[in-house]
Amino acid sequence: MPQLANNESRGFTHYFRIAAAELVSGGTAARTVAQVPRGGIVTNACVTVITPIAGASDITITLGVTGTAAGFVASTDLDALTATAFNSGTLLDTEPGYVNNTTSAVNVIATLGGTVASITAGEVVIALTILNPFDITP
Repeated sequence: MPQLANNESRGFTHYFRIAAAELVSGGTAARTVAQVPRGGIVTNACVTVITPIAGASDITITLGVTGTAAGFVASTDLDALTATAFNSGTLLDTEPGYVNNTTSAVNVIATLGGTVASITAGEVVIALTILNPFDITP
């Protein structure tokens, strides 16, 4: 019998780094940071502050998918976040997580709120564990 192989057991599989200039230039519009492939499953999502946000004191972020913008990480105060916001959205509170049971990819979106134009420094990393059953090869 062949041994079971799990190529995605290393934790987070995808990440997206956003520096201060990119935070400002994107404004408060939703930005696509990843895609969940058809049949894909998101099991974990987090927002981590690498460099503290400076210049504004009302910056928030949500992370989710189109139609459920806060489904992975609920609205989080970025300038008050000391480390990480993890799986606080409603789409990740059941097993196995968010399942894209559609015939096409679904966008993962991050949305900032507050006076984004006032940000002078900061860096945020968004990390996801996305399992893709179509990547399995015999």
